[in-house]
Amino acid sequence: MPNEETVWLMHRPRIFPPLLSSAAVLIGAAQASAQGVTPLDVVTVTGTRTPEVAGDVAAPLSVVPYDELRRRQPQNLHDILRFLPGVEVEGLPRSSVLEPQIRGLSGNRVVLRTDGVRQNFVAGHKGRLFLDPEFLRQADVLRGPGTLLYGSGALGGVLNLRTIEAADLLAPGRRFTAAGFGGFQTANDQWRLGSIAAFREGALDGVFGVVGRSGHNFRDGAGRNIPFSAADNVQGLAKIGWTVGDGFRLGFSSLAFGENALIPFAANTTATTNISKRRQRQWQTALNAEIAPPGQDWLDLAATLYYAQFRVDERRVDSPARPLAETDLDTVGLDVANTTRFSLFGADRNALTIGFDGFRDLQRGALNGAPRAGFPDAEQTVVGVFAQHQLTLGRLTLTGGLRYDRYDQEATGQRSRSDDRLSPKLSAAVQVTDWLAPYVAYAEAFRAPSLTEIYATGVHFPVRLFPPPPIFNVFVPNPDLRPETAKNKEAGVNLRFRNVFEERDSLRGRISLFQTDYDDFIELRVTATTTEARNVRSARIRGVEAEFGYDGPAWFATLTASALRGDDRTGNRPLALIPAHKAGLIIGRRFAELGLVAGGRFLAVATQDRKPDTTRETSGYGLLDLFLSWEPLDGPLAGLRLDLGVDNLFDQPYRRLAWDSGPTPAPFYDVGRNVKIALRAQF
Repeated sequence: MPNEETVWLMHRPRIFPPLLSSAAVLIGAAQASAQGVTPLDVVTVTGTRTPEVAGDVAAPLSVVPYDELRRRQPQNLHDILRFLPGVEVEGLPRSSVLEPQIRGLSGNRVVLRTDGVRQNFVAGHKGRLFLDPEFLRQADVLRGPGTLLYGSGALGGVLNLRTIEAADLLAPGRRFTAAGFGGFQTANDQWRLGSIAAFREGALDGVFGVVGRSGHNFRDGAGRNIPFSAADNVQGLAKIGWTVGDGFRLGFSSLAFGENALIPFAANTTATTNISKRRQRQWQTALNAEIAPPGQDWLDLAATLYYAQFRVDERRVDSPARPLAETDLDTVGLDVANTTRFSLFGADRNALTIGFDGFRDLQRGALNGAPRAGFPDAEQTVVGVFAQHQLTLGRLTLTGGLRYDRYDQEATGQRSRSDDRLSPKLSAAVQVTDWLAPYVAYAEAFRAPSLTEIYATGVHFPVRLFPPPPIFNVFVPNPDLRPETAKNKEAGVNLRFRNVFEERDSLRGRISLFQTDYDDFIELRVTATTTEARNVRSARIRGVEAEFGYDGPAWFATLTASALRGDDRTGNRPLALIPAHKAGLIIGRRFAELGLVAGGRFLAVATQDRKPDTTRETSGYGLLDLFLSWEPLDGPLAGLRLDLGVDNLFDQPYRRLAWDSGPTPAPFYDVGRNVKIALRAQF
């Protein structure tokens, strides 16, 4: 008799029969040799720390490439990630408080990096990513435990964001280019203006840009305002590269972001009280080196030394006292990895990657200039070393790795603590045929407790103010928290076909099944008068994810789907915020002679009724987007680009599960119909 997990995989994810049928039709037509480019054809280093084609990696890795980003005209993280399998975005439709959720996990259970710089800012309800998507060139998402290569926090996965380079803007032979751009969207009457320039002079190249946005509150699918969702922001980017010699390059990059908004103190919740004037600033700078001399197989080194600064100042405007809360985090880090390629015992293809990464976080909280106990003055140092060996024997590729991490944490006036952890990873992939490559993998991961989870004291919220004496709920520090751990088992298959329907087209795909067991989950235990972080749960999340990409001379398409299930194995109840089953389709056509690209995007999300008893189901929904891009290749209009789009064409009222988790529904929905237009002129 089949067990519960078998029954679930057979019957629960009902979105997969049509998905697999569609894939079978495409696969049945496949032959050999391709030149089309799908998102799975994009080169990335996220999965292995060495450049590989995304669709060849024996891991669930998805990429949103530059062309797709430009067509979407994204304003925030949700616009970028919503079509990826197993990925959601938490937080209300307030752009700067959104944060990624991968396989049901979010916060500092997901490692977030921008140009190799860790984004470690996590402070109650304030968001994680302070970034305008305008200058992004690629977004990579590694789903599942990624501690081996990225250290503490990669329980759910890794989001790697990369900004544009000079080479993305400069045509061959050009030494200088500049562009001005602007855009407007109707959902919040937002204007966007900016400019960017790039140069190449001998061994030097660089790119400099600035962009600003200003808008009003968003309107939802029912025509109502989403309260306190307006914001004004500006971002600047600077990069300089120096090609010192053949295979030796040095670089400097700096990214700065600032935003002003009138927003609730708990900004990523449905709260409409405790309103503050919020001023947030993020600045990061990095020095990097890439050394890979031709013919020197022992040396392929990449190193990044970085500094990141986060500042959030909030002054209450609905309180006569108008208190000022300051929330600051500084991070200094170093990331170094070298890959050596060699022959061993008759095996010609060996790649040994040895690396070190470490960072130091220094956080400070203040209320009217005095220490703020709820975000205590504290610091932590986390260092790790790892080794990964990839061995290819004929059609078989074996990869094994081991990582050691140690972290030390301390806070003013409280007990310091430290711990360490070993994290292994193993995978095997077989290129059975030119088009079929199954793989299996096992990986472990961990997350060190955050400084706030360990050391927070003081008032969490008032329980009763009248009649006197007042009663408050207070934080209780817990320096004995153990790190969360994860053990992941995964099996999948990579598919690759060429000349499927016509010459020079390509079809790629990946299907993966996984089961991850988590121990010592940390959650906030809130009683009538206390709030304390405790290790309380053993949990399991399992599921199936799929992604297919087709690209031909005229047509292109991407099909994605996922179905996940999460269980609290201690309390024998469903986990909260496990994404609903969903499927997404992006399809477009190029009219090369006209410089036109047109198409649509459809996202179908099922009802999620498997939730804890204290919450209600989140209704399913379907969204349709349309897009059109025009970029003349020659003539007097060459250098212009016009993008038109309509998101949520039918003005569907819907709520994402990631913020629809309370006992009663929010009084508003997610963003409604949004007509977008962008114009760019490059010289």
